[in-house]
Amino acid sequence: MKSLARLLTVITVLSAAAAPARAQEKNDQAFRWYWGGEGGAFGYKTNLQGLYFDPVLGGHWLITARRTALYVSYEQAFFLTAARASIPNVTPGNPDDTVTFSDMRRLMIGLVAFPAPKAIEPFFGGGFALMEVLNPTVSCPSCSSSADLANADQAAADASSKAFFWFMAGLQINMGKLALFGHYVGTSAAKGFLLDGSTHSIQGGIRYTFGTAKEGISEDH
Repeated sequence: MKSLARLLTVITVLSAAAAPARAQEKNDQAFRWYWGGEGGAFGYKTNLQGLYFDPVLGGHWLITARRTALYVSYEQAFFLTAARASIPNVTPGNPDDTVTFSDMRRLMIGLVAFPAPKAIEPFFGGGFALMEVLNPTVSCPSCSSSADLANADQAAADASSKAFFWFMAGLQINMGKLALFGHYVGTSAAKGFLLDGSTHSIQGGIRYTFGTAKEGISEDH
């Protein structure tokens, strides 16, 4: 998938950007590997439905430098009711097809900044995401052959996965190796995607450091 290939290229670039050129002054949260989990509400709409909020759960990986960090996360939203969206029929002049789908998953890669490292600190960041809605099922009343149905299925699949920009802002409470946080995540819109317009997530979670990352990203190594 071309979008995934682009994301893999981005993570290589961002990893280099997150690594410091040389050792900085000591900070309890600096040069650490964090693993964490988060949960909350995922807000979305389609061209057939208004704004809905459904549960979202996920996990993330955070590698901190002095005031910045590389952020990688995987999340899945669980729709309490099946979502519906319409897409153009592949044959011009035919009525639009209806696609129903359940759940959404996304991979996020980017940089997060911690501009004021303290016991309670704000953070913000941004990057790229690959979002995919799951189990798209198309209804095509105008389809009269298996070829028409196959084309409609392909059109639904093409509209189920897109790449996006994302922005994050939140607050973190540091307690030694443990950190509690809450944040907002918004994504850009993408033309031809089954979700219409921007999406919005409000989440809270916890992360824990299992060791230093300084040795692994220093110039000597």
